[in-house]
Amino acid sequence: MVVSQLFRRAESILQVAASPGANSGPTAIVLDRAGQLRVLNQDGWSRSGLIEEFGAREIYMVKKRAGTVTVEGWSANDSCTVSTKQAGSPWTYAARSHVTPQLATGLNDLSPSVWNS
Repeated sequence: MVVSQLFRRAESILQVAASPGANSGPTAIVLDRAGQLRVLNQDGWSRSGLIEEFGAREIYMVKKRAGTVTVEGWSANDSCTVSTKQAGSPWTYAARSHVTPQLATGLNDLSPSVWNS
């Protein structure tokens, strides 16, 4: 099995986002057209808006809810979702990562996606 660079980056972002003291707000991380990483408050940004504004090659959306941290990653050819229980949560003993690879239809596919867990 080949693990994509998008997935490896999403896992790295998840490790940082789930660590104690990490920013608690929704965050967007964008790899822009120049290869620079931009970390933004996710509020007010859509995936299409990030693509248009920054020429995003990859986008990672970090969300925290009820002690769980989730990172969704998108590129033109791939997408993934990884999640874990946040460090310091009362449920840390049950922490593990869950990966849901998605068949990519590209960043420009803005149709809603539903993932059942």
